[in-house]
Amino acid sequence: MSTTPDKDKTGSGRGGYSYMQLLSEWELVNRDTSWMEFARCRGADASLFFAEPTVGRHKKQTEAIKYCSNCVVYKNCMKFAIDNRISHGVWGGLTPTQRRRYWVNGVAHDGE
Repeated sequence: MSTTPDKDKTGSGRGGYSYMQLLSEWELVNRDTSWMEFARCRGADASLFFAEPTVGRHKKQTEAIKYCSNCVVYKNCMKFAIDNRISHGVWGGLTPTQRRRYWVNGVAHDGE
């Protein structure tokens, strides 16, 4: 993973890192990112989806989930995060805790 913050990227949120750059460096099982072009959050402030673990985090997550509910590709996003076991942030309207249930229980998610 990159160790240098990318302060020139917008929406980098936590620590000044570009999440898309970090994502490209992870070992991904599901590499289909074509849906991201149509994501409602594209260009949005990443701090909404990657809230710091502080007081008010639940409120931020609730806002992010609501934001995702109006996205045309939220199912693709959800599947991507579950398939790749992404453990941070709200993806497809699911928090890390909610996604963990899929991993722990071995529940398959087909994006439908």
